[in-house]
Amino acid sequence: MKKHLMDEILHVLPVSLREMIRAELEQRGQGSGEISRYGKCCGQRRGQIQEIRLRTGRPIHVLVDGREEAIGGNRLLTTGDMQETMEFVSRFSMYAYEDEIRQGFLTVKGGHRVGIAGKAVLNNGTLKTIRNISFIHIRIACEYRDCAKELLPYLYENGVLQSTLIFSAPGKGKTTIMRDLIRLISDGNRCGEPLSVAVIDERGELAACDQGVPQNDLGARTDVMDGCPKSAGMRLMLRSMAPAVLAADEIGGEEDVEAVFEAAGCGCVMLATAHGESLERLMKKEAFQKLKQAAVFQRYVQLDGGSCPGKCKAVYDAEGRRLCSG
Repeated sequence: MKKHLMDEILHVLPVSLREMIRAELEQRGQGSGEISRYGKCCGQRRGQIQEIRLRTGRPIHVLVDGREEAIGGNRLLTTGDMQETMEFVSRFSMYAYEDEIRQGFLTVKGGHRVGIAGKAVLNNGTLKTIRNISFIHIRIACEYRDCAKELLPYLYENGVLQSTLIFSAPGKGKTTIMRDLIRLISDGNRCGEPLSVAVIDERGELAACDQGVPQNDLGARTDVMDGCPKSAGMRLMLRSMAPAVLAADEIGGEEDVEAVFEAAGCGCVMLATAHGESLERLMKKEAFQKLKQAAVFQRYVQLDGGSCPGKCKAVYDAEGRRLCSG
């Protein structure tokens, strides 16, 4: 068990629960469970803890091998526990995180995503904020080194990296495989020479920057713009860092798409992720129809996920022809 990762998780939990949870998770790390920054795709140890869920009036649950298990004995979480957790998650400034709260999740040190649910506050039918937060979902960020290696031959053509869009349903490993691809492209690999990569890390999940310094390994030739909206960040990095590759997580809005068009027009290779259960469903969205018609992406990678984060289901070319199946 990595001590610094354990500390990152415990830091956002109620003080009265930390030592009890530490002891139980450490015990699991010696036997059937662990928290680890690193894993091996399709070969990680069974019992690795992937998520922690807090629910008011219920015990703490951890997700292990796709199954939720209660920990902490008979200790039930209180409203005070949830309030205290949110204070730590927001660094004692809920107001400063209003935009993130409105989206339903925040990202904490280490790149761990904290999803929230409670009482929705509406303004003219639009979600304004979330109050009385009673449900918290902590998704533990983990670097699965080399999980993208098998994909590399399909993403290069005659030694040239092709612009690639990675898509899947939520929670199937898009960010996991994107992180490893950035590292492999930045450092160079058997399919191509090292390339300079600019990463727009709007939610802090790719690089997990702390005071501007990435805590995750994104490669030696990677520059990161942390906490910046994707559309503005892509334009800024194109001007300031002159990258060979531009990487952004979870594109989808009209502004994101326009920025991707600009990057492609500058001759920059684009690496991005998006939500989509299938290529057909993805292409029903107008924004992605425009990108496909303009052949902005030469490769589309569909992930399967399941118990293996980032597992590839299929790779398609710009015309939608299947190049391989997982």
